[in-house]
Amino acid sequence: MGDRNITVRVETLDHFRKTRRFRTLNGARRFAQQWVGEAPDLGSTYAVSFDGIAKVTVSGATLAEIFPRSVAGEEP
Repeated sequence: MGDRNITVRVETLDHFRKTRRFRTLNGARRFAQQWVGEAPDLGSTYAVSFDGIAKVTVSGATLAEIFPRSVAGEEP
C-alpha cells in the first residue's frame, strides 16, 4: 500500500481543535484513537468519544478503516 493523504481533525467541547495529516493509515489510526478510543460511537461522518467530549472527522480514509472495532461492534 502506497502513501496516502489522510487528514484527521479533532474537536473537543472546550473548543480545542487540532488537525494533522498522515501518509499512513496506521499513523492516522493511532492519532484518532488517542482522542476518542478504539471503538467510539460513529455517526455518518464523525466519531465521538464515549463521554461525548471529543469528536474526530477524517478525510482520505473511511471511519471503518480508522475505527475497525466500532464497525465490528466490539466494546473497548
